[in-house]
Amino acid sequence: MATTHTLYENKVLENKITDLVNTKLEVRSLMTMDYSLTTAAGLKKVVNKYTYTGKVEKLAKAAKNTTRGTVTFTPVEYTVNRYQQTYDYNDMDVMQDPMVVDVASAGAATLMANEIKEEYFAELAKISNSHTYAKGSSPTYDTIVDALATLDQEVEDGMFILMGNDMRAVIRKDPDYKASRQGEILYTGQFGTICGLPCLFSKLVPAKTIYVTNREAVHFLVKKEGTVEQDRDIETKDNTVVYERHGLVTLVDETKSVKITEAAA
Repeated sequence: MATTHTLYENKVLENKITDLVNTKLEVRSLMTMDYSLTTAAGLKKVVNKYTYTGKVEKLAKAAKNTTRGTVTFTPVEYTVNRYQQTYDYNDMDVMQDPMVVDVASAGAATLMANEIKEEYFAELAKISNSHTYAKGSSPTYDTIVDALATLDQEVEDGMFILMGNDMRAVIRKDPDYKASRQGEILYTGQFGTICGLPCLFSKLVPAKTIYVTNREAVHFLVKKEGTVEQDRDIETKDNTVVYERHGLVTLVDETKSVKITEAAA
């Protein structure tokens, strides 16, 4: 059964598409696109998360190690999702309001992108490495410095900082941040650098939360890129459009990620 659209009767029509974007930040550039599933059969992928443990010993001549290094792994299984948007229209709808199909197509594509964005930030929320700032206070430049220190990374290339509007306002007021060179805008959402790392803003970051992460943390496992299929009833002139893609957004490596939040009371 065809969807009932709200159509306009007026002869002179000024079109306005409602903004459906939940954040202007393009998250595809912030995660790793993994196409390994596109050439493999099946809808599941198992990722082994490895841990190496060992001990460096100072030995006398001809002595042997008393401890040997070992590798352990935890298998994590991921199942591919099918993301789909469907809408209907009748030829008469288009004759009455020619923008119906354009608006529906733009809306479906935007909602698909928003779903991926929401899943990306949901995966960031799973980061277990944590750092806190004092209850009732606000994070400062030093908070970011201390959070980075907890990761103990010699090289911070490729890392970036994500925060919401509340934390952006706080950081912008921080004397150390204002005194530093904020840098140029590199892509949508970036408003400067902190500790040499690009600092980005998104409305999807929870309040009082800051993420420090990199592209390797979250992967988008692609099984099938977006496709569009159409069907038509030649008698009723009803048309159906289906837009789908198959994949999975998941946190796979948090070694260079830390979540900064307000300390509990």
